Formats: sequence, C-alpha cells, structure tokens
Amino acid sequence: MHPSHDIRGTKDRELEGRKITLCITGSVAAVKSPELARELMRHGADVRAVMSQKATELITSQLMHWATGNEVVTRLTGRLEHVELAQWCDLVLVAPATANTIGKIAWAIDDTPVISVVSVALGLKKPVVLVPAMHGSMYGHKLFQENLEKLSSAGVHLIEPFFEEGKAKLAVADEIARQVIQILGPRDMEGMRVLVTAGPTVEPIDPIKMITNRSSGKMGIAVARAAVSRGAEVVLIYGPGTEMPPSNVELVQVQTTREMREAFERELKPAPDVIVSTAAAQDFLVEQPAEQKLRHTEPPTLKLVQAPRVLDNARKQAPGAFIVGFKAEYGVTDEELATAARNKLEELGLDMVVANDVSRPRAGFGTETNEVVIVSSLGVKPMRSTKAEIARAILDAAVTKLRGRN
Repeated sequence: MHPSHDIRGTKDRELEGRKITLCITGSVAAVKSPELARELMRHGADVRAVMSQKATELITSQLMHWATGNEVVTRLTGRLEHVELAQWCDLVLVAPATANTIGKIAWAIDDTPVISVVSVALGLKKPVVLVPAMHGSMYGHKLFQENLEKLSSAGVHLIEPFFEEGKAKLAVADEIARQVIQILGPRDMEGMRVLVTAGPTVEPIDPIKMITNRSSGKMGIAVARAAVSRGAEVVLIYGPGTEMPPSNVELVQVQTTREMREAFERELKPAPDVIVSTAAAQDFLVEQPAEQKLRHTEPPTLKLVQAPRVLDNARKQAPGAFIVGFKAEYGVTDEELATAARNKLEELGLDMVVANDVSRPRAGFGTETNEVVIVSSLGVKPMRSTKAEIARAILDAAVTKLRGRN
C-alpha cells in the first residue's frame, strides 16, 4: 500500500469505505487540490484523481499521485478510464471547476478526461459535486448562472465559492469535505429536530471584566455538523466560543448563562427529538456587577451566586426527547468520573451523560480529540477518539433509541 494511505481516517471515519474521484481542471486554484485530496483522506476516503491537460500545466500528476497514493488519469486510453473511474466511485468531485468546464458539462460536451468522467457519472446517477473557482465577473455572467441553474435542476451539487478581491475563490478544503460528508452520509435523522448547546458563557464583573472558561465550542459544533449531515434540522445555541459554527444550522448566539437558559427554553417549543447540551455554562455569576469599571487601586469584594442551570427542566418540557448532558471534571479517577456522570444522569432524568477530565492530555478544551466516559442505562463506556467520532456515537445511540420508541 502506498505510504500516503497512512493518513486515511486520522481525523475521523465519516468517509470510511467511501470512494471519491477528484477531478481537477485548469484553474490556478488547482494548487489547492493536493490539500483537498488529503483532507478527504483524513476523513477516511479513498481518493483517485483525474486531471485535464490544462490542470497538468499548473500542477503535476506526480504531485497528485503522492497526495492520493493512487495512479492519476490525465488522458483516456483503450482502458476506458472515464467509465472505470465513474463506476468505481461513490461521488465525483470537480474541484476546482472552471467556467469552461461547467459550461461544457451543462451542454454535454465531452472533450477532456474530467468532463467524460462527469458525463458517465451523471448517466450512472452518481452524485456529482462542482466547486467553482474563477474571476468574479465570470461567475456573475448571466449565461454562466443559467448553466449553474440547469445543472442544479439535473441534480448536480454546487459548493459556493467565497468572494475576495473580485475573485470567486475555491471553498476551503474543510468546508468541501464537510459537504461531501453530508451528501454521502446516512440520512437517518431526516425529519428530526436536534437542539445543541455549545461553547462557554460569560458573566460580567463590570462593563469590561468577566468570568468565563476556556471552552472552544468544538464538541458542540461537531455534534451540530454530524446531525446536519444525517439530515436533521439543527438549532445551535452558541456562547462566545472560538470554533466557527456550521452555515447550515439555525444559529442562536448568546453571552450569559441566563441568555443561554432563556434561549434553550424557547427552543424547547416544539419539543426537539434530540437534545445535546455540550455547553460549558458558568456555575456562578456575580450577584451585583459593577456599573463602572473596577479599579485596581480599590480591590472589590465579589459575591458569587449560583447561575441558572440550562438542563434543569429539559425532561419535563421534552418528555419524549433523547437528552444528552456533558459533565466536566478536573483531576479525578475514572471511577470518580463515572460516578459524577451517573449522578447527573439520575438527577436530571437524562438518557446519556458524557463526562471528561479536562486535566488529561488531548482531552480538554480546544482539542480535536477527547477522552470520555459515556454513561447511560446500558452502562459505562469509555471512549478515546476525535470529537467528530464521539459526536457520531452520541447520535447513533439517539437514533437507535428513538427508532425503538417508534
């Protein structure tokens, strides 16, 4: 096996077993194609590349061979590479897609290996995804937009570019991968409504200072992304975290714990099917925040009182929902961690509690990975993995139980 395959699944396994044909055309954005190929592979995909002649004038086929670990097609021969690649793959991804290539696909003109692969894939009813990259004026051209509409009506997926300096630039690799995951992932949550809380909350001390914590929001964002990719309607109540929220969720931004609690109770009507409360809401707030900036020359005495708890009434207001709480501890044993999770499970009548010790390496705030104990009526399950994998495990349990109820 080619050594480049070693990176497959190192981020998560959301594309494990999936085969993607990456088609590269003659846009200068082709320089991003190796990065994109390897991002897809880190999610578990097997990627094979096909390049137009113009693309090979910008990057070499050897570079894409290195990036994917697979031979690269640059011309069609008696082996019928366009048919073989389209039959082999689960999805054809054209990134970057030039205006020229998009126009030819729209009018069924096959004169490059890339377009021939797309043509066969469309005939086989395989998913085809176009990721445009070109000058902004070309993208805004009326006839070009008509071509996009024509392709969309034929079932072709489009990942919008972002606009900068007058250019319609290639979407970033992470966003492309996320949308591919959404297209190829299971749609077993269609018709479900999922409510997620994520990130920290902040409590003011004065108009400038505040109490908060180091939560980034990564775990909650991972849950929201996973639920959307499985077809769910997702509402994300998000404190001031550092992780970028997905664009395809209903986003409710909050600051304080009280604001998060109020938003949470509003979104319980109608009751969601799944509730996942990952937010690191503050336990305490300042009873009387100062109206003016506190000076270091006059050290204040602050009285802290309990902040409202977000999940307190969730079971009463959403009796049929699958409800997941999170529990963060510091410097505890595995037994103490499981006990804390079990206590929260019983106290609030939850279906599942995911507990972690934030003092452990690669298991705290802001990391891509986590080491957790998952406690439910089925028992205690330790899990050390990426946050994306943990999110998938949570939703798998939710879907299994909800299906059982139905």
